[in-house]
Amino acid sequence: MSKKTESAATETAPAMQPLAEVVAGIKKAEKAAGTMLAETREAARKAAEQLNPALPMAERIAEVMACYSVALEGVNHNIRAIFKDVITLKAAESCPVSVQVVGKDGKKVEAHVSASEAVDLPKHALRAAAQEVREVHGMARKRAERKPKAAPAGEPAPDMKLSDTERFGAWLGELDEFITDAVLHPQIVAHLAGLGYTLGKAVQGRKISGKAAA
Repeated sequence: MSKKTESAATETAPAMQPLAEVVAGIKKAEKAAGTMLAETREAARKAAEQLNPALPMAERIAEVMACYSVALEGVNHNIRAIFKDVITLKAAESCPVSVQVVGKDGKKVEAHVSASEAVDLPKHALRAAAQEVREVHGMARKRAERKPKAAPAGEPAPDMKLSDTERFGAWLGELDEFITDAVLHPQIVAHLAGLGYTLGKAVQGRKISGKAAA
């Protein structure tokens, strides 16, 4: 091997290795159900510390995702999607985004934040912000334009074919962001109280984010 080749080999950066803390966080999110969003967000936030700013945007994100491909293999698709969205937002921290959030009066309003700030938004706003970042940086998927197929008469639309278990799973996956939202929390408490249940123990020690309506 020539001295030039040896020098190049020496300067080659070692392959990125997954952090045990991140892998543990991903596994915890898979079992967490109601706190899946929070657990996934924190694991991805830690993994984002490994982003290489010297690489182009798409490559720096791909490098981290490849590093945790084994840990993410076979997990709930929501966990993988949210993990990648957080990595994307952290990779473009200063990128301005506009998203729909729930205002003090319970109605949706447009908020203008940085990609980094969007990491702490509720699930749907977080995902919308990540999609906007991908579009700004030319990383969004290109979809061929085609007319939607009309469902045959008498046949329910695809989103109506979910089983009770699937619908419950989707609701449970978003429960954490609903129950810790200052606007929605009182509504949930009141509804359960009307059914004869209390939510006191369930949210003990949990932080309710945002501001409730006056």
